[in-house]
Amino acid sequence: MSIDFVISAWRAWAPGLADGDDWLLWRTGEKTVADNGQPDVSFLPAMQRRRLSPMAKAAFATAYPLINERDIPLVCCSVHGEALRTYSLLRDAAAGEALSPTAFGLSVHNAIAGQLSILCDIKSPALALAGGDYPLQAGLLEAAGMLAEGVPELVLLFCEEPLPEMYLSSARSPQFICATALHLSTSAAGAAGLKATLTSPREGLAAAPSSSAFAAADYQLPLISALVDGDGRMPVGQGWELCIHGE
Repeated sequence: MSIDFVISAWRAWAPGLADGDDWLLWRTGEKTVADNGQPDVSFLPAMQRRRLSPMAKAAFATAYPLINERDIPLVCCSVHGEALRTYSLLRDAAAGEALSPTAFGLSVHNAIAGQLSILCDIKSPALALAGGDYPLQAGLLEAAGMLAEGVPELVLLFCEEPLPEMYLSSARSPQFICATALHLSTSAAGAAGLKATLTSPREGLAAAPSSSAFAAADYQLPLISALVDGDGRMPVGQGWELCIHGE
């Protein structure tokens, strides 16, 4: 089985790497991820910026320009979501302190998708996925399914942040905040961009190996590498592969 679509545009953010030129230098080894850094969300009102976590700011910095004031569907996929906010709430609960309803509302798994849909005035569906072991597979299959059902375009967002130390015994932590947003459209629409195919293994053939996100937490980096190159093939989970063909 294969599913074709077009990556019409993409953006990714990690500390010190904010645009396509930065990622190209990263790909050639001329630039590395910085120890710290803040996404540029100056396009948002100050009151809204203050509500966003660092990971949410990275999500906005990547997804917002691709939405570009259009009412299009959004799929937001993350393995752990707002882990730091949730951990802070759990510590407060354990200490018997009162919990902030606002902090709770901003910690739930669909918080980033909800904030994006509100601030971008998206009335189309905005979905939040818990990516599990294979977030690339989860996000891409959900997006491909929506395109197959007649949605002409959508934005697919992946975002992760380092985990609190107490979780490290059961999951490998991302090394840094990273967000990747893809503007996807159907290949039949004739849109310009990178041609992509999502394939499942044929019967009788061995599936391509893929590491769980709990063991390979920086799962977005191989995807970003292929996007920068404009070409590449990578396993995304449970036998599924993503092939980027170039323009």
